[in-house]
Amino acid sequence: MPRSSGRSPREAGTPITARSEMSPGPTFERVYHALKEQVMHGRFAPGEHLEPVAIGRELNASITPVRDVLHRLVGERLVEAPRHDGFRMPSPTEAELRSLYGWNSELIDIGLRRLRGVAKARFQSQSYSTGVGADSPTAELFAVIARRSGNYEHGAAVANMNDRLAAIRLVEARYFEDFDAELFRMRSLLDEADLGTLRRAVVAYHRRRQKHAPELLVLAHSAAQSNFTPTTA
Repeated sequence: MPRSSGRSPREAGTPITARSEMSPGPTFERVYHALKEQVMHGRFAPGEHLEPVAIGRELNASITPVRDVLHRLVGERLVEAPRHDGFRMPSPTEAELRSLYGWNSELIDIGLRRLRGVAKARFQSQSYSTGVGADSPTAELFAVIARRSGNYEHGAAVANMNDRLAAIRLVEARYFEDFDAELFRMRSLLDEADLGTLRRAVVAYHRRRQKHAPELLVLAHSAAQSNFTPTTA
């Protein structure tokens, strides 16, 4: 059965003034966080055109900070600017989505291999949030592994993948009936420092999603078009 968290994207901030347009720092940050949250909530369908004027009107901002934010999201690979002809959401093919899952699996496995021999007690103090996107339990689990790897670049790479996979993970939570149980098992294995079993579970987690890439992409399109508010993932 479809599940909904009822969580809506962040409210827009106060109206901009002429002075804030000349000094767009606070406006940029507000628009950046609001728009990125919408992207990661699956607000826009894969391949959907993003119109800066319409976004600015919704977020109560001028076109300049909106375009600056969109360019930053292009740099983070959350938005595309094909041939510099406007902005749109990425629309991965089945093969491309499988590649994303495969790369994420490799990143997490690198972290788990570096964690061998770490004391069990170090994991038991970690808490898991119930947010969305980068703060979701799935993202938090993988972020904990990356942070413990001791390599900043590894942590940054996992954080970026958490952002890029955020919307599709919300679809996964709707598609897989045992999504919560699957996540809980991996979290438990991490808490118990059973890293060998966890490595196998992480591989199985990603291979399962690679297998169901066609169905997940179809659901991602229909979820956005029906204004679906996804559940936490």
